[in-house]
Amino acid sequence: MALRKVRSNLDRLFDKSLTDLIRGIRNNKDNEARYIASCTEEIKMELRQDSTYVKANAIEKLVYLQMLGYDISWASFNIIEVMASTKYTEKRIGYLAAAQCFHDSTDVLMLTTNLIRKDLNRHVHNKLCNEEDELKLIEKII
Repeated sequence: MALRKVRSNLDRLFDKSLTDLIRGIRNNKDNEARYIASCTEEIKMELRQDSTYVKANAIEKLVYLQMLGYDISWASFNIIEVMASTKYTEKRIGYLAAAQCFHDSTDVLMLTTNLIRKDLNRHVHNKLCNEEDELKLIEKII
């Protein structure tokens, strides 16, 4: 158990952050598509880990890639997992990703509705996002 924890901490040390991803994209202008494809594979490996911190970091990078025009709909369930986190910082990343990439035909929309309802009942909605973002997300669901 302790060895597994040490190993996961070492793995986390070498994970790329959002800043590293942006820096890498800027440095690989001539091979941008190939670089992003390799980063997407790394992100998929990060999403398979148990740590919600690692998953939130991966979702953060996916949101950036989505803003660049790449499709991240394959990670919708992982976004839900991060939204369900108990930590505020991770939960906020999940809500941002949901607001950015979920649409009417997203297959996990019912789970999103239930999570929002649960968070609203817990009175954490004013911590997660401002009212405007919350209304946009609710409009997408309805």
